[in-house]
Amino acid sequence: MNVGEEPLATSWDAVAAAVATADPETAADLLHRLDPRAPWRPGPRGGHSPYTPSEPAPRASWGPGRHAPSGRGPYDGPYDGPYDGPYDGAYDGAQVPWDRGSHVAHQAAVTSRSQRYGRFAGEVRSRGRAEEPGDAVLLWLLGPGLAGRTAEWRAEFATLAALKLAPGPRRRGGPGQGVRTVLALLRHTGVTPPEHDPLVVAWAACTPDAAGLRADPLLDHLVPRMFDAEGVGALLRDERADPLRPRSWLAALHQLAGDRRIGRDLLLDGCLRRFLRGGQPADLRFFVRLHELLQPTDDEVSRRRRSYLGLLPAAPGAVAETVLRHVRRLDDLEAGDVTDAVRALLLRPERKLQTAGVTWLDEVAAGDPAAGLDALAPALGCAFGSESTDVQGRAVRVAVKHAKRFTAEGARAIREAMGVLPHELAETLAAVFGADGADGAEGPGDLDGFTPVSLPAPLAAGAFPSPVRAAYELAPCPPDDWQAAERWLAGVVHLYGHARDALTTRLAGHRPLPQGPWLDIGHWAQAIARLVTGTVVTSPADERLPGPGDVPGPHLFLLRRWAEVHDALAAGTLPPYLLAEPTEGSGVLDPEVLVERLTGYERAGAEALPADLQQALLRLPRDVPRHAADQAARLTSEAGRIAACWMNGERPEPIAELIWSCRVLSGQDAATPAPGANVLPPAPPGPGVHVLPPGSSGGGDAGHSDGGVFPAGDGGERSGEVAAGESGPWQEGWACCAADTGPVLGRVHELSARLRPDGPTGLELVDGLLSGSVAHRLRDHGGYLGWWPHLMPSDREAVAAHCVPHLMERWRRVRMETAQAQALAAAGGPPGEALALVVAYLVADRARGAAEERARPVVELAARGELDAERVGRRLALLIQRTELKPGPAFETLEAAAALGAQREVWRIVTAFLPGFLPAPGERSHTRHTQGLVFALRAARWAGARGAVPCVAEIAQRKASNNFVREARRLHTYLT
Repeated sequence: MNVGEEPLATSWDAVAAAVATADPETAADLLHRLDPRAPWRPGPRGGHSPYTPSEPAPRASWGPGRHAPSGRGPYDGPYDGPYDGPYDGAYDGAQVPWDRGSHVAHQAAVTSRSQRYGRFAGEVRSRGRAEEPGDAVLLWLLGPGLAGRTAEWRAEFATLAALKLAPGPRRRGGPGQGVRTVLALLRHTGVTPPEHDPLVVAWAACTPDAAGLRADPLLDHLVPRMFDAEGVGALLRDERADPLRPRSWLAALHQLAGDRRIGRDLLLDGCLRRFLRGGQPADLRFFVRLHELLQPTDDEVSRRRRSYLGLLPAAPGAVAETVLRHVRRLDDLEAGDVTDAVRALLLRPERKLQTAGVTWLDEVAAGDPAAGLDALAPALGCAFGSESTDVQGRAVRVAVKHAKRFTAEGARAIREAMGVLPHELAETLAAVFGADGADGAEGPGDLDGFTPVSLPAPLAAGAFPSPVRAAYELAPCPPDDWQAAERWLAGVVHLYGHARDALTTRLAGHRPLPQGPWLDIGHWAQAIARLVTGTVVTSPADERLPGPGDVPGPHLFLLRRWAEVHDALAAGTLPPYLLAEPTEGSGVLDPEVLVERLTGYERAGAEALPADLQQALLRLPRDVPRHAADQAARLTSEAGRIAACWMNGERPEPIAELIWSCRVLSGQDAATPAPGANVLPPAPPGPGVHVLPPGSSGGGDAGHSDGGVFPAGDGGERSGEVAAGESGPWQEGWACCAADTGPVLGRVHELSARLRPDGPTGLELVDGLLSGSVAHRLRDHGGYLGWWPHLMPSDREAVAAHCVPHLMERWRRVRMETAQAQALAAAGGPPGEALALVVAYLVADRARGAAEERARPVVELAARGELDAERVGRRLALLIQRTELKPGPAFETLEAAAALGAQREVWRIVTAFLPGFLPAPGERSHTRHTQGLVFALRAARWAGARGAVPCVAEIAQRKASNNFVREARRLHTYLT
């Protein structure tokens, strides 16, 4: 086709055809001959493609890896936006004459065309012409387009194109083709690049080469702007100075500075200017590395000392550390500059810079022995407020070392600042500088806001509700109130003999009874009501009771008492009243009342029910008045003689022994253990541990017979090897350990106990409760665990032993709760290992309630003078060592107990807790150990404790300087 003869209206169609066929010569010729006044047909969205919407570009022109043409064209660069200047749409198909009045519109058209040239150059490169340098191709294409234009026009066109650049992505990858076009225009025209940050970032995105940059006409213009342009730091943040890559900006600028192609002053001033502007630490990384690569001399640093010193207070940490290294080399700093610099360092949050400030202050003080240090006293006060105990300690040592250099004014500043120091450091300073308000007493700040209070009075047990004496007073038997259940049972027995008709009317109406054992008190109440109203219950009580070991011992004892009332009703042998109805709200029965009831039995010729009598004996207090015991001795019935023996010193004293059990694997299972499982070692680890066969429970009867399992050791702890289970090689099962210091194979999965009495009583039910294993197969205690302390209100150690298997349960209905522990604390009887374990477990288990609620048992026992704090502390350490419990909740609970008045008892718990909690020599310390020492120091201050703790003293004497050892030294210093 003869292009010259083609109408102007279709000239752009010819250019489009040349681009589509990748014919650069034809396209260049067309562009060269194109009349600027020729109309053009814009593509979609203002002319960003030479193709009309109805005629998309041929697939061949998309290029490899390109997307299909969109509204913005297939080769959109970061600069390729629609022209937003004074353009009124006059180019949309209309001819615009070339005159001065349409100059701006003409620039818009040329800019749009230059964008197409850039796309066309990219198309040429993608078609195999990549051997030609990019700038040469661009200039070859642009040359015909710029031919005949004036220098002013070309300069204005290049500037306009540069200002059209938009911010690109913050990553290296080389400039886009449109950016290369703009940079080529700027170099070709020699125009001064405009002030435009995206232009600098686009230039910095090029892969630098010292030789190429040396001849680049843009170098002198754009290098100074690299330190001010937003985005350069983010673009170059990953360049490294060690090792130094040859084709990197760090290497290029370093070489050009060494060749004096770029001035060192320009680069150093640029870095400082960038540091002073601030920004994200990562975006300053490139400039920090460039600054260090230049290795500024002392003279260069001295000339810029004001800028360097101005960076110390607030520059990012990496910048401040770099600046500090260079400033410390100077020996001509004025005293005021040094003071300001030290103060700036001590006010920073970084421990490293704070330490550097204290060290500098010490050197300044030692450098001029005759100079006063009052000017540095406020800076020391800043160090006292550091969050780092190491910095605080260093500052205190510096102050004490140079104490004679401070005048009265400086000493006053030191005293005013020491209030933020820990107690032992403040005491060290006070011994040298004195103390404001100076009697050495601890103020509120020394105790972390803790205000000591006295222990509250012990909880007083109220009277038991009045007994039922009329049928209308008899309410339905409640399933969850032990006092109401006791009143119901005693009321039924009493009314059966005194107002049977009224009782029958009151109990009319029944619900069906379940098949199988009756584990709920409500079932027995229904059965009793059926007998009272004349409904025959065919099943004997023994058939409805669970067997021994099927339910917890106290639960079975409770059911037996209701069952014997049921049987006595059926047999017509019901006594006129019950012996065991309590007289106090805690479940205690007054001995004189029991003697009076037994006397009434003798007068009426009634026989005591066995479970009722034994329940009555268990409810007697341990301190029986002499006259009540003498009255009991005069009773003649069998029940009277049993009660007299009990009251005159034959009450048993059971001792609880604890068993720690964990599930272990052996054989093939050990290679792939289940989550949370422990693996057996090849041989038994020593005495005190035995593995029970599969299917047995860690503390259950399957592994422990009544014939004695562990030889008794001192203090109720077991030693020696378990005699139960199969002998011979180790196998899968339960590994049980009974000694506090014995080995445990991994995490404990089950806790149990065994009661060892001082002798049998001859009372079957009592012996069942106060001796033997407390484990059972049925984990559900029927919701009656809260009743247990009131069944044996004078044997809390035995009740605690029965509660031990329920400590590690997660189900609320089954597990031990703080309410039961509070009832145990208010109960009677000597405390032992089981009670200590119960208290310690609730102290450390955050799932059992708020810290103050968990602290109540500790406070109650302390108020009664019955807290075995040392035993609780040892149990707490074992629980944290052997179970999943954490020390943090334990510290929360102990702090709450101290706030309630038990601060001295808390310190006793802590002193017994630390030896088992802290790592032994040679073992690795962890953060929790450091936290334990921090809490111990607080507890010691609350209690005003004095006297070294051996395990803490040993740690304090170690040569290490980590936080763990430092906290041990702080605690030891305070105690001694």
